[in-house]
Amino acid sequence: MREYIISIMDDTKASGLLSLLTDLSYVKISEQTGNTPNTHKRFSLMDNPLFVENFKRYSREELNER
Repeated sequence: MREYIISIMDDTKASGLLSLLTDLSYVKISEQTGNTPNTHKRFSLMDNPLFVENFKRYSREELNER
């Protein structure tokens, strides 16, 4: 599944586009208002993680042994 954000600048054209998209069975539409925080901007570090030298993942068992 892919998600795209489409900004429609003209409200008169938005209704036509939304009616076309609702006719498609494989498209789910959820409205996002301007007050909703943009998660892509809040969590940009997750998209571009920092490199750490000598990083090692520990399993739960390894952590409990120490």
